[in-house]
Amino acid sequence: MIEELVRTGLARFEYRHILNHGPPSVAAALATECGGDQGKWWDFHDHYMTTQDFSREGAVALAASLSLDTDQFAQCFDDQTHLELVEGQHRAAAEAGVSRTPTVRINGEGAAVVADALIDQVMALAAELEAEG
Repeated sequence: MIEELVRTGLARFEYRHILNHGPPSVAAALATECGGDQGKWWDFHDHYMTTQDFSREGAVALAASLSLDTDQFAQCFDDQTHLELVEGQHRAAAEAGVSRTPTVRINGEGAAVVADALIDQVMALAAELEAEG
C-alpha cells in the first residue's frame, strides 16, 4: 500500500539515520553508508535491523559476504567518511522533533507512529489529504 502511495506521488519515502543507541548506532550508520558506496546500502540496513554485532570486524565480514571490496569498505569505515552526513541527519531529525522510527510526516507535520499501525495510519492520512484536495 505504501508503495502505491509513493508511486502515485501521494507520499514520499525518505530514510534518515537516528542515532539513539550511542556508538552502536553510529557504527551501523557508517557501515550502511560505506556499503552504499558499493551499491549495498539496503543490504547493510537490513542486516543491522536484525543483528547484535556492531563491531568493525562484523561490518567487514558482512562486506566480504556481499562480495564488496573489503579494503575500500574498511578504509571508509575507519576514516568515518560519512560521519558528517550521519550526524547531520540525526541532528536534523532531532530539530524536526523526530526521535524514533518510523515517523510519518504530512505536509511538514510529523508524529512518531507505532510500526504495527503504520500502514493503516498512512492510508488514513492519505485519504484525508485526498478529500481536502
